[in-house]
Amino acid sequence: MLSRKSVFKILTLLNVLVLLLNIVLFLPNLSAQDKNQKTANEVVQFPYLSKRILNENQNNQIINFTPLRQTVREYLAKNPNQEIGIYFEYLPSGTSIGVNDQMEVKLASLIKVPTVMATYKAVEDGNLDLNQELTISQNDIDSSYGDLWKKGSGFKITTQQAIELALTKSDNTANKVLGHNLKQGAIGQVFDHLDIPKNKEGQFFVISPKGYTSILRSLYLSSYLKKENSNQVLDILSKTAFTDKLQAGAPSNVKVSHKIGVYDLNDGSSPIYSDCGIVYVPYRPYSLCIVTKNMNEETARKHIQTLSKMVYGYVSQVN
Repeated sequence: MLSRKSVFKILTLLNVLVLLLNIVLFLPNLSAQDKNQKTANEVVQFPYLSKRILNENQNNQIINFTPLRQTVREYLAKNPNQEIGIYFEYLPSGTSIGVNDQMEVKLASLIKVPTVMATYKAVEDGNLDLNQELTISQNDIDSSYGDLWKKGSGFKITTQQAIELALTKSDNTANKVLGHNLKQGAIGQVFDHLDIPKNKEGQFFVISPKGYTSILRSLYLSSYLKKENSNQVLDILSKTAFTDKLQAGAPSNVKVSHKIGVYDLNDGSSPIYSDCGIVYVPYRPYSLCIVTKNMNEETARKHIQTLSKMVYGYVSQVN
């Protein structure tokens, strides 16, 4: 018969074994819960970034885009005399549709996104501060787009304010202020990092719809800037004042982070109107870049709106 002391030792050992078994069984669950909570917090913190980089499960349906590809091609075929380039990318899977997607146009105001990306990179590297005051020089003054030029030479503006004006108002003076406070070659480094050719047409850089999508994708995947800065750029782009083209193709409650591009000197040269961005259809985000050449703004607006509505309608409703 076991002694009382032996029974106590056995019971103590059994309690220890039960405790260890509970730790083995439940610790992974706690760890998974912590991971899921961290992911949920990051999704809230970075709503404009890819859920893939936040480790959220991607239970998106596989979509057949063949009908959409055919519809886009048929639309452009019905307008053979219109120079239109379009590139669509379904961000959860990377499936893409391109028609005239290598057609190059002057970057125009589309350059402001790479300028802002270079600015945030300078902030990350400690060469600039978002609260730092920048002084407008006479060389920065540009009255062709935006109102900042009215403040005149010598006016001071913070880096953050210049970023917001450049993206939401497409302000040329704000963009030049940012550019003149960057190290030489900083904007070119953005293109090099994303492997985008730095082609020129005369003195102007040109880009294709497919090429510009690389810029949008890098923000969405936060592959060039830190998460908080990529998310900030996309957040600002969702507040742009220009809602009559790409954004007009989606309902007002759907976020669209986008940038317009306009080159029209009214001097007989070829006008260019572009709009490129990310449309945040719930669980089905996609990028869309549409560029037009040699047509007036009203005609360009009509084509961009029509194509944007076409894409949104398909992505949001297809099963």
